[in-house]
Amino acid sequence: MTSWTAVNEELARWTDLGLRCTFWLRDDDAVAAGPQLDRLLNRCTQAGIPLGLAVIPADTERSLADALAEQPHATVLVHGWAHADHAAPGKKKCEFGPERPPELRRAEAERGLSVLRALFGNRVLPLFVPPWNRMAPDMPACLSAAGYRAVSAFGPSPAPRDGIAWINTHLDLIDWRGSRSAVPLDALLDLLCRELRERREGQRDPHEPIGLLTHHRAHDEAIWDLLDRLLDGLAGHPAVEWPAVGTLCRT
Repeated sequence: MTSWTAVNEELARWTDLGLRCTFWLRDDDAVAAGPQLDRLLNRCTQAGIPLGLAVIPADTERSLADALAEQPHATVLVHGWAHADHAAPGKKKCEFGPERPPELRRAEAERGLSVLRALFGNRVLPLFVPPWNRMAPDMPACLSAAGYRAVSAFGPSPAPRDGIAWINTHLDLIDWRGSRSAVPLDALLDLLCRELRERREGQRDPHEPIGLLTHHRAHDEAIWDLLDRLLDGLAGHPAVEWPAVGTLCRT
């Protein structure tokens, strides 16, 4: 089982090589203000890290804009349009899959960006977060035509194409297929060590940010505790940096 000792030993190797690893935090499914969102925002402020908040345009309430007004560390990302499943029967859930015409998908993506800009202004990043972290292969071209610069899904980031960069997440704190509570800490740290090691050894792009994925509306106390432990272990480490989310699109 991987412990924080193993993580710190791996980070020490980065320090010895004069390297720093980039991290970022993406939280999905935001629609409105509330105690759970406040808790997330406060935790990020305490840790001194930026937050990429993936907002569902069709369901967004004015209260969310009010809640973020005094939160300069929070950047708004576009989380699909309505987080609605349009996949064919028997297929994995997907809102922007190949079942629908590309013109319709592009129009919804463009509408989502427009709606959020009207609410949040220039704090909206033209970064598309496909619901369930999946979308049709032709979506990068559709997104580029709709005014986007980047996509964030889950797993190793593909190479940029059609004018779209990929800024993925890699560590999901929730066990969606099992308990729907927190994943075991040792399992998460094992994945973290692997992400760090593969970048350091050149198996992956060493400049690819490691993304943490949360869903504040679904958090129970175990998930909050896991997030606290992860941020406490990483936020102040000299081999770790947490740049503003908007700068990641330019990497």
